[in-house]
Amino acid sequence: MKKSTTRIIMFTIFAILLITTQVFAAPVDIENLEKYDFDIPDNITNERVSAPLSVMTFIVYFIFFILIVALAYFTTRWIGKHQRAIRVKSKYMEIVDSLQLGGDNALYIVKSPEGLLLLGAGKEGVNLLKTLGAEEAELIMQAEENLLEDSFSIHLGNYLSKIKGITKHNKFGGSK
Repeated sequence: MKKSTTRIIMFTIFAILLITTQVFAAPVDIENLEKYDFDIPDNITNERVSAPLSVMTFIVYFIFFILIVALAYFTTRWIGKHQRAIRVKSKYMEIVDSLQLGGDNALYIVKSPEGLLLLGAGKEGVNLLKTLGAEEAELIMQAEENLLEDSFSIHLGNYLSKIKGITKHNKFGGSK
């Protein structure tokens, strides 16, 4: 959302709160203020509540509920949209794999023209941890290809074999 839209929404919510507090406030009886005993609870306010006032209170609460739900919905969509922007594929680079380590820390394997790079991301920024060698890069790429080529039947067979206690296949679908 733009700042102007956010300000308009916040002003509207503040105005509604201010108006509702003025509408639902009990009138002050200045003439009898000296006679009023502040130590005894006042039961008169409960007797003054009428049906239209109760309906109006319900409507105001319902409107606030709808506003909160809408704000939660749009905030969730905004967060989701910005998280998807992280996964955008570049013309020359792509994220092969990532591992969230908690908080703001993560490891990324990035395929670039220089080869596969192991990057560490944290509060301090992004650091190059290691340029992966040819053997490591080949193993990672083979694992990625095998994961893409595996069919559902192989995964189902592996899962059922684990349940039965039979281990005929490894996790890539090949025989052991």
